[in-house]
Amino acid sequence: MDKQIFKNKINIDKELVNILLFVALACFIYFFIINQRAFLNIFYLPVLLGAYFLGKRYAVISAVFAVIIIFFFAYFFPKSFGMPPASQTEFFKWLDLLTWGLFLIFTGYCMGLLYDKKEQSKKELQKTYSGIIEMLSLVIASADNYTQSHSQRVSQIAVMIARQMKLDSVEVENIRVASLLHDLGKVGVSEDVLLKATALTEKDKAAMRKHTWMAVNMLEPLGETVKDIIPIILHHHEKYDGSGYYKTVSDDIPRGAKIIAVADVYDALTTDRPYRKAFSPLQAKQEIIDNAGKDFDPQVVEAFNQIFSYIEADRFLAHSA
Repeated sequence: MDKQIFKNKINIDKELVNILLFVALACFIYFFIINQRAFLNIFYLPVLLGAYFLGKRYAVISAVFAVIIIFFFAYFFPKSFGMPPASQTEFFKWLDLLTWGLFLIFTGYCMGLLYDKKEQSKKELQKTYSGIIEMLSLVIASADNYTQSHSQRVSQIAVMIARQMKLDSVEVENIRVASLLHDLGKVGVSEDVLLKATALTEKDKAAMRKHTWMAVNMLEPLGETVKDIIPIILHHHEKYDGSGYYKTVSDDIPRGAKIIAVADVYDALTTDRPYRKAFSPLQAKQEIIDNAGKDFDPQVVEAFNQIFSYIEADRFLAHSA
């Protein structure tokens, strides 16, 4: 955790250095501009960028840095800040610079304050969003006693596969959330179908296929917060060769859906179901490998195979707890 915080700090400081370099470049150009009074407004640009991307503290630092450099130029190069002949006095020169500097710092502070408030609102929204996800996952668990922890396990496996594939943190989080909610639509499927101990009829299969659309219909009212996970949930029963629920093929299937498909099937195979006993982990693994290129994306299967021992170790620890 500390290592990650230190890494984030380094990344932020790099951004700050870039902003300050931008200010320094503007100062360098400023030195050679004839109408330097008008060019002072260019310094609002790095300050606003600092506020937008980094927040109040960095915006104010950028503004103060710009003011210090401009005052340095004005002091050591008295002719660098030209004034109209009628008002060419030191008093008005420094008054103009002071006014400009105060406005620059104030602008940076205000814009940065708006950034900080936006980030705080985003964190609060994310906290609420996470709470909703947890409640929905409990609803899913209550829908089918045989798969009570299924979504949690699928989520853990899917995240491990996604990280093995070196996906960025945003996509990994979308996959984690989509995994938790991938069976949400089953709350609208009859228990007679969910708990059936014999093979499903075509009518039963049609009812089961509806659960992905049901999940989408339940999630869509949440708006923008779930827009990235809806396609993943909708297509998690697609097959790589196009023989899945909606006949979507290969690269047209969202990557997150292809990852969840492997995690979902592996957990289903290694869990006792009403109609069959569980496969052994090795049997389930071989079943997935045998269907790479048909049911599953070969790249996802390769990533799954590479971390198989870690998946089983994680499951073993979970059962032990």
